[in-house]
Amino acid sequence: MTNEPQFPSEKLRKYPHMFPLDIAIWERFIDAHAGDFSGFDYDVKVGSGTEPVPDLGAEYVRMQQILSKYRIDVVGYKPNAIYIIEVKPEAGTIAIGQIEAYTRLYQRDYAPSLTLVGAIITDRELPDMRYLTAEKKIDYYIV
Repeated sequence: MTNEPQFPSEKLRKYPHMFPLDIAIWERFIDAHAGDFSGFDYDVKVGSGTEPVPDLGAEYVRMQQILSKYRIDVVGYKPNAIYIIEVKPEAGTIAIGQIEAYTRLYQRDYAPSLTLVGAIITDRELPDMRYLTAEKKIDYYIV
């Protein structure tokens, strides 16, 4: 993966691996912050995935390798940073763990030259999330 996004920083007709509630949140974020980014990648796979099941055909091995990896909702690109973004309705502490894991795996798997920044984008602020994300240096957006 390069530091060049696959998609522009604008709304798309379809977003890979996003559900309708996620899309509504994401598009509100795009409306408010698209100009801050040069573009995005969606459904970015990281991690090792599971070991192939013995005696599977090559096509099944390939599908297992893809489907058993972790999936970053959005990777956003700014001139000096790459954002690892989790989009989730009513995001709670699980989202913090996801961002921490995805950021480390992205660093290991892609070795980017730019700084990585974790970000959670959600529709409702839950108790203590602003404090916890600040402690973990994760950007936190309510849209």
